[in-house]
Amino acid sequence: MTDATRHHDHRQRVLRAATYIVDNLSRSLTVAEVAKVAAMSEFHFHRVFAAVMGETVGEFAQRRRLEVAALMLAYQPERNMTDIAFATGYSSSANFSKAFGLYFGCRPSDVRKPEREPASRLGKLMSRYGKDFAPSDLYALPMLAPDGERKRRLEEIETGLRFEDHEEIPLVCLRSPAGYDFQVQIETWRELIARVRQLGLSGDDIDAFGIAHDSPQLTSPELCRYDACVPYDGRTPLPAPLFHAVIPAGRYAIFRYAGPVTGIGQRMLELYSLWFLESSVAPDDQFTNINHYVNDEPEDGYVDMDIWFKVRPKR
Repeated sequence: MTDATRHHDHRQRVLRAATYIVDNLSRSLTVAEVAKVAAMSEFHFHRVFAAVMGETVGEFAQRRRLEVAALMLAYQPERNMTDIAFATGYSSSANFSKAFGLYFGCRPSDVRKPEREPASRLGKLMSRYGKDFAPSDLYALPMLAPDGERKRRLEEIETGLRFEDHEEIPLVCLRSPAGYDFQVQIETWRELIARVRQLGLSGDDIDAFGIAHDSPQLTSPELCRYDACVPYDGRTPLPAPLFHAVIPAGRYAIFRYAGPVTGIGQRMLELYSLWFLESSVAPDDQFTNINHYVNDEPEDGYVDMDIWFKVRPKR
């Protein structure tokens, strides 16, 4: 096995293990269990995971637990603190509150009342990752914004909204080496398209999906994960650096967005903090959003796409 092949194999195994961690945030995981998913020894897995992901297994798991918890607090107000604590792998609301405060430098209750200025404390998010955070970052409008402004935004959001039920969609993917950096994403897409055409996995018409795994309000830029993907048969072996993923089966709320690339982040905040709070459905607990590109690559900084959210009835 060449060094390049070995590196790709390690990366594939680590990505599989990271997905397993995210899929099982509600329960306690041991490194031995996750290493088994990656088909590696525990000792070897520790080193390879840190090399691929830029953080240890424990750091990744804790970060994702607390990021998901912050999103639940902001966008799923029907869930109480204890429910969120259990859903993100904490044994009690007290343990959860302590961990949340140490990481974000504010209390969980501050996320639900962002108009109240939280006590300023240095959290691990800043000390370890150099990332600023304020609870108000998770909201498109202040909680006390005029009702008329909220109504106007909601009406604009719902233009073209539709719901669809989908079977699982297998994907062939290529990860952006620089997260949400737009120019790097474009380069990633060009490389993916060239590779899938070389392999005969796609014709001239590319059905393009982008998967954004992390919230830029909570995750430092170097750790944000973005995958450029196209559907394929799910059976063809994929050479480096391509990898396999799926869009899960389920019901999806699909919103149209046509506008500047720089406006995508604001639209995401509007969807989460305005539309979902008013609707009868909640986003999937992983808070992964999927961009389905309607036309070719963005031109002059403008993009035309559908934004997919896997949804379920509110609890």
